[in-house]
Amino acid sequence: METKHQLALVVLILIILITCPTLAFAQKKKEIREAGIKQKIEWRYIYENEKEIKYKEYEAQFDKQGNILMEKNYDEKGNTVKHIEYKYDGEGNEILQTTFNSKGEVLERVETTYSNGFKVEKKVYGPNGKLKSRKVFEYK
Repeated sequence: METKHQLALVVLILIILITCPTLAFAQKKKEIREAGIKQKIEWRYIYENEKEIKYKEYEAQFDKQGNILMEKNYDEKGNTVKHIEYKYDGEGNEILQTTFNSKGEVLERVETTYSNGFKVEKKVYGPNGKLKSRKVFEYK
């Protein structure tokens, strides 16, 4: 009997761990929308030889619904390292995520399909536009 309780506890902990990041993102999205935030910038400060070196490390842009539209990561010299763009459907579901390299070339494209508000398929394409992987979501 004790084994069943331990198993139930483990399952409960796993459910909490899996759902918490999703809940945190939804909360963050709501807060971004309510605050009317359009852009987020993260600055990195490095201290060498008693000198402060500051550079923009990350930048994100949001739409009015709090959806992230674009993310950019920068190196110490201000060069774009990675650039990601997002597109959404009328329901606010992410339908396209495109990742670019520092030269603006497509590294990866992820297309997500929904049916009745549920994610049903996710396709990942490589830089050559060919399908790399596909994930199907089934609900019962």
